Amino acid sequence: MTQLRPEATKAMHGSARTLKYEVIRNWIAERIASGEFACGAQLPSEHDVMAQFQVSRVTARQAFDALRQSGLVTAHRGKGYFVARLRADASLERLQSFGEMMAPFGIETSSNVLELVEAPANESVAAALGIEAGEIVTRLVRSRLAGHTVVSLDISHYKLVLGRRLMTLDLANRDVFLLLEEKIGVELGYADVTLEVVPISASYAPILDVTTGQPVTRLERNTFDNSGSTVASEEIFARLDAMRFHARIPRW
Repeated sequence: MTQLRPEATKAMHGSARTLKYEVIRNWIAERIASGEFACGAQLPSEHDVMAQFQVSRVTARQAFDALRQSGLVTAHRGKGYFVARLRADASLERLQSFGEMMAPFGIETSSNVLELVEAPANESVAAALGIEAGEIVTRLVRSRLAGHTVVSLDISHYKLVLGRRLMTLDLANRDVFLLLEEKIGVELGYADVTLEVVPISASYAPILDVTTGQPVTRLERNTFDNSGSTVASEEIFARLDAMRFHARIPRW
């Protein structure tokens, strides 16, 4: 079981404007994000939190309830609280970056840039970008992390002029959507999105920590600017338990 450490009590000081349960919730959430409390690990019990933070059971339970509601923690009757696998919360009603999907959790996001090259576009990429097959494009492959947990594998293609500008920017620590808007001045407009479940290939399986052929979510997203020009063609792969999609759908 994950143990509380002496510095936990320091978190309670200098926080007069923050409710006690929020201090505890934030302290645990920060350590989940850092990887100190690993995915699947058992967390300190309510009794441990009561003793360490000198709070009531009601306050300790409030902290864990808040962590459960945010999706960071699961509870098992008779066993205690455990770190949940982080899951991106994606709205299908608006175009979101990965960081925006993870924002409700209060978890910092980053990327491992696995591939950043100029390569010929295959037929599907060329059709999405509105260019000829074989034309050189920028290919960007990243594993997307929330804290230390890999949530998805993103494979993106850009027309060469735009891709070369992206190559000079901080692709490891900034969302591409934000870089496009803030650094390059692209006004993103909308995206066409297709969702399906597919078996993962042998080359991608280790990145998502799954076995070859295991079903995963595949999201195909073609993003356009306000003028209707294609900005990016993307494939996003994620474990079935790593992303949740929601939308409000009218009857007519």
